[in-house]
Amino acid sequence: MNKGLFKNIFIVLLISITIFSVFKYVLSLKEKYALLNTLNQLKQQVTTLENDKQTLLERLGIERKLNAQLEIEISGVKDYLRASKKRLAKLFAEYAQTQKAIEELNSKFCIVKSENIALKEERIKLDMQLTQVSQEANDLKAKLNSIAELKERIKELRRQAHQARKIGEGNRGFLIKDGKPTYPPEIKIEVIPAGQGKQ
Repeated sequence: MNKGLFKNIFIVLLISITIFSVFKYVLSLKEKYALLNTLNQLKQQVTTLENDKQTLLERLGIERKLNAQLEIEISGVKDYLRASKKRLAKLFAEYAQTQKAIEELNSKFCIVKSENIALKEERIKLDMQLTQVSQEANDLKAKLNSIAELKERIKELRRQAHQARKIGEGNRGFLIKDGKPTYPPEIKIEVIPAGQGKQ
């Protein structure tokens, strides 16, 4: 009986060990499949990460090329800016010279303008004097063309000559007194009518 009991206990023990082993095996399989599943997920993630890495490397290469092109363009722009600054400095210098020349021309223009105004005023005065002289000449011509006026003028000249002789007679015979002649010269005026002069 002890043998049967011992045998039963041994069988139960074996069955328990077997069940425990099967249970452990099933758990190990589950863990294995879970680990395999996790490993596959990790492999997919690694593949995705590798693809992302490759994409990023390609983008990085493109960005580097773009950066190199931008640096070349920036260098060109800097050179252009330096040249533009030089041109601007030259233009400002030329502008300053032009402004100075304009100011000088303006001052000369003001002087010429004032001289022009003065000349216009002088011309107006000369025109007025010329008008006056022309009027006097016309009056004189009118007087000299008239026989009556000529006779009146001759009488006036004779009267002046007669007065001059009286002054000369009172000079005690001096012909020159105080550096001036005292005896008037004889004046002879001949009047020829217009008709006789042409013959």
